[in-house]
Amino acid sequence: MMDFVLKNKLKNILDDKTKYNKSKVNAAILFPIMLGKEPKLVMIMRSKNLSRSAGHIAFPGGIKEANEEPEETALREAEEEIGIDGDTVDIIGYLTPKEVIEHKIKIHPVVGVFEEQELIPDSNEVSKLLVDDLKKVLLSRRVTDWGPNFECDGELVWGATSRILDDFYLRIIRNFNSIDEFFEEL
Repeated sequence: MMDFVLKNKLKNILDDKTKYNKSKVNAAILFPIMLGKEPKLVMIMRSKNLSRSAGHIAFPGGIKEANEEPEETALREAEEEIGIDGDTVDIIGYLTPKEVIEHKIKIHPVVGVFEEQELIPDSNEVSKLLVDDLKKVLLSRRVTDWGPNFECDGELVWGATSRILDDFYLRIIRNFNSIDEFFEEL
C-alpha cells in the first residue's frame, strides 16, 4: 500500500518526459528511492581517483552515450556504480536539469523507485554507499551562504547534487506544505 501511495504522490510533484530539451542534456543521474518499511534515499561518495567531482557526494549517474535517453543513461550508470538491476527500477518522473558549471555538464535527474535489494558499489567509482531515510534527509535541509545543503548517512550534500535534492524538497513543500504532510499515510 505504501508503495502505491508514494508513487502517486511522486507523480504529482515530478515532471513528465516531455518537459525538457534533452539535446542540451549530456548527463543523467538516478534519484533512487528504495522502498521498504520507510522509503530510503541512495547516494554515493565518488572515489577520490576520479577525474571529475572526486570525493563528492552524488547520485549514481554519468555522461550519456550515443543516443541514450536520460533514463537509459541513469539506469546504466546506476547499475555500473551501485549494482542495481535497471529492470527493477520504476521510473516515476523527472526533476529540473542542473548544470555543473566547472565541468560544463548539464545533468538530467531521473527519479526511480525500486524494492529493497542488496546494492554492490563499484570500488573504482564509489568509495562509500550512502543509504538513509528519505524523510530524515529532507528534514536535514539547511540554507547557507553557498546555497542549500543536506545530510545523507552522516555526509554533507552540497553543490549540484544538493541543488537537485533541493528541487525535490521544494516541489514537496509547494504541493504538500510540509515534509511531514508528504509522508503522512505512507
